Amino acid sequence: MFRFLLMILCLFGTCIPVMSQGVVIGQDESADVVDHTSFDSLWKESTVRGKLLTTGWNSMAYRNYRNVLSTARPSAFLPNSRAAFWVNAYLACLLEIMHLRTGYRSTMWDSLWLMRDTFEVAGRGLTLRDMVAEATIAAGTAGIVSCLPTGSSSGAPLPPRAAYAKNVRILMRDQLRRICRSERYLLYDPAGKVLQASAFFIPLQEAMKNEAGSLPRWVLPFVTDGVAAQMALGANSITTFVHDRIETWRKARPP
Repeated sequence: MFRFLLMILCLFGTCIPVMSQGVVIGQDESADVVDHTSFDSLWKESTVRGKLLTTGWNSMAYRNYRNVLSTARPSAFLPNSRAAFWVNAYLACLLEIMHLRTGYRSTMWDSLWLMRDTFEVAGRGLTLRDMVAEATIAAGTAGIVSCLPTGSSSGAPLPPRAAYAKNVRILMRDQLRRICRSERYLLYDPAGKVLQASAFFIPLQEAMKNEAGSLPRWVLPFVTDGVAAQMALGANSITTFVHDRIETWRKARPP
């Protein structure tokens, strides 16, 4: 009988996450901090042809999700779970900001939006910039910013779905491919060995240098195979320009 009880205790013990200074070590990698299903459905309905409809801001599903976010404990989960949590928390709060600030636009990387409005998330009062920092730490790369749009043309495109622990890396990769393969964000001229980057990359320059050594090396895994081959040929002599927008030649219209 004693052996039987001991076996039960041992099995039960293996199902309990191991805690160390408030951080879970033995948690399932695919376990999410909260259930993101309702917000995923709301976000998909709110993104139409690259634009965000904010009518869902006043829905019961949105209010319930925000309440869950306010009391969640993301620090008790593994990095992918935390990254997905902060991506979705950011998107949920962005939905509210864009609803309340309709028609309003700021300058300088939408700094007022990122720094002014405060939201109750994970038991703390946080701005969108704070959530960007939390998502970056959890993901371990500045590339997660590709999942965090600002609502302006210089920011990342709207992600097509919410993030989950099991797909947040795939979502980030797909978003980075959308950005790095669009001439609105990135353009490489093989003749002059010049790489032009848009304003999206301005706040990421230091992080990209720390992660990959340079902007060209950082974007290399996400450009098309053809562009990657061209960049590889001139890898040691690429000149990089980061501007508010990318300058391109336009073909003259026929008379």
